[in-house]
Amino acid sequence: MIESVDDFRKKVSEIDILITYSERNKKDLEKFRLFNKVSIVLLCSHFEAFVESFIAEHVDALRASYHSDTLPQYMKDNYINDTIRSLNGFSEPSKRTRPLSALFKLHDSKVFKMTDISDLEIDMKYSYGKHGQQETEKLFKKFGFKSFVESSGFQEPFRQINSAISIRNTIIHEGSAPSLSLLDVKNCKSAFLGIVKALEEHVINNQLVYYGRTIYNE
Repeated sequence: MIESVDDFRKKVSEIDILITYSERNKKDLEKFRLFNKVSIVLLCSHFEAFVESFIAEHVDALRASYHSDTLPQYMKDNYINDTIRSLNGFSEPSKRTRPLSALFKLHDSKVFKMTDISDLEIDMKYSYGKHGQQETEKLFKKFGFKSFVESSGFQEPFRQINSAISIRNTIIHEGSAPSLSLLDVKNCKSAFLGIVKALEEHVINNQLVYYGRTIYNE
């Protein structure tokens, strides 16, 4: 079981409650629109939180599966880039010693378990204020999921997800979404669940590629 996937599905069950309330209030337009708007905002928020949670879970699995000499190159590059970028945030030069030491361990002739190199920095989150397909693709590709991003399992659901994100932005910035229907909400929910299911299947079917071992049951 992929924990982040299971957690996302549990959170999406909240949307079923809102859909029920929306169906019961079709004749009360104010309540009807409110439940539909909240559904879209929650769907988008839950999905973005899921992506970051999934990436964190993926990184933990990589760290548990590899040593410093076998870690995939894209992860070594991520650690180099993000750790070096983090050095500017230390006001005292002495505080840079531990992350620099961790980088040396990553490239030392002596082999270390990745779980024993604890001071490497890695950015697993969306860029501040940026979301949507381009940012989601960028985040997935950074962590080795280029083939998934280019697959129909990602691209097709994201057409509907882009619509949901656009509606969410209108709700947040303008406070309205007058054309939002209950069918729109249901279609958006299906799209989010579809892309998460596709990702789950992709990871389970390619565990040996990503982790060099089986860690998830089918």
